[in-house]
Formats: sequence, C-alpha cells, structure tokens
Amino acid sequence: MTRQTGTSPSADAPRFADALRIQVRVITALVMREVHMRYGRKNIGFLWLMFEPILFAGGVIALRSVLPYGKSNHGIDLVPFLMTGYLPFLIFRNLLQRGMHCVQANHSVLYHRQVNLLDLYAARFILEIVGGIAAFVFGCGALTLLGFMEPPKDLIPIYAGLFFLIWFSAGFAALLSVGAEMHTLIEKISHPLSYLFIVISGCFFMVDWLPTDYQKVALWVPTVHCFELIRSGYFGASIRVHFDIPFLAAVCLAQTFFAIAAIRGLRKWVAVE
Repeated sequence: MTRQTGTSPSADAPRFADALRIQVRVITALVMREVHMRYGRKNIGFLWLMFEPILFAGGVIALRSVLPYGKSNHGIDLVPFLMTGYLPFLIFRNLLQRGMHCVQANHSVLYHRQVNLLDLYAARFILEIVGGIAAFVFGCGALTLLGFMEPPKDLIPIYAGLFFLIWFSAGFAALLSVGAEMHTLIEKISHPLSYLFIVISGCFFMVDWLPTDYQKVALWVPTVHCFELIRSGYFGASIRVHFDIPFLAAVCLAQTFFAIAAIRGLRKWVAVE
C-alpha cells in the first residue's frame, strides 16, 4: 500500500487565500506608511495627491489659452483636449518620478519577512494611480459642471485608454527604477527623459494631424495609442483616431514580464538591515 504525501488542491486553496489576504494587508500598510511619510497628518494631507496634478494641469491650460491660436486647435476645444491629455500624462510622469529611489527609501521595511520588493513598488504605484485617476475624474467633472467641457461621448474607450496608460507607465517606471538602483546614470537621465517624452507621448497632438509618414512613426510610441483611445471616448465620431489595442497589449505584457524579472533580480543588490 502506497502512502500518499503532499497536499491536495483543496488544501492549497485556503493557503493561497490566506497568503493573498496577508499580501493585501502588507501593501495596504505600505500605502498608509507612504501617505504619512509624504504628506504627514497636517493640512489637507493626502488630498494633495489629487489637487497637485489639477494645479499643474490648470497652469498648462492657462498658459496655452493665451497662445496665438486661441481657445481651440484643429477645431477641437482647448480645455477638453488638454484635460484628456495632460492630466493622464501626469500619471505617467509621476509614476516615473516616484518610482525612483523606491527601494532606497523603503529598504528598511524589507527586514519584515512578509515584505518583498514587488510590494514596495505596488504600494508606491497604487498611491500615484489613485491620485492621478481622482485628479482626472474630479478635474473633468468640475469643468463639465462649470460648462467648460461637454460630457464624454463614450466612457469605455476612456477606461481602456487609462487602463493601458497605467499598465504601460507602471512597467516602464519599474524598469527605469531598477536600472537607476544599479546605475546612477539612469537616475540622472530619468527626469529629463520624463519631460522630453511629453513631446512624443501624444498628449499634445493627434496622430491624424501629422503627415502620413510621421503617423507611422508616432504609432510606434505606446502612449500615443492610449491618448487616442481616451480622446476617441471623449470626442466621439467628431475626430478621427488611430490606435492598435493588440499592439498595446503585447507591449505591456512583454514589459511587465521584464519588469518583474528585473525586480526579482534586484533583490541580490539590496542589503537588508
């Protein structure tokens, strides 16, 4: 008679559920720690997560409003065009900037057995994503109520565009952050890169405005597809958009694979105190 060893799938299920519950609690605790470290308990605290991007976007809109071409560009109202471009772009930029030094700033908590490097990145990125989405929803909602923007034509493409933008930004920020932990040169170029990237990101132009040859080049940039998706949802059939969802999904999947592998590889570089 053979004696069976090991565990059955039914026995593994509760263990997985318990592990998942612990991981959620760990990430939640890290998010709260990040909020307290960054904003403290005074004034409006974590609400700065939402108002900070709105202030940035408000400044850009005010600046662009005084430029010679007035309040519209290519027949599109300037305010909704910038709100559907610059506010989502701030999610990308903030993830890049906050991803820097993520491990250095939090390596002391790695002393706890339940905390790993992926948790540190997840906590910091979740905070930025929640703040960015809240700023986008609140900013667009307030301007719609005030009459500066029309309600969006279709919310589904907007959700899809934001989803892919966040997915791509998190993977890119994680890869850049791991590189910066290993080489200071990558850290130094990350800030200029985040500002220069705004030119080709698609947040300030539509692909259809470009000459045909430049359109093909622009569509190699994943974020261009994200902004085209968001604007197709907001403006509807009044504009012509260009995007490729399978291309976006393939890029994000490949980038996520390399980002997770890079974070796991970073573990041996980090000294736990």
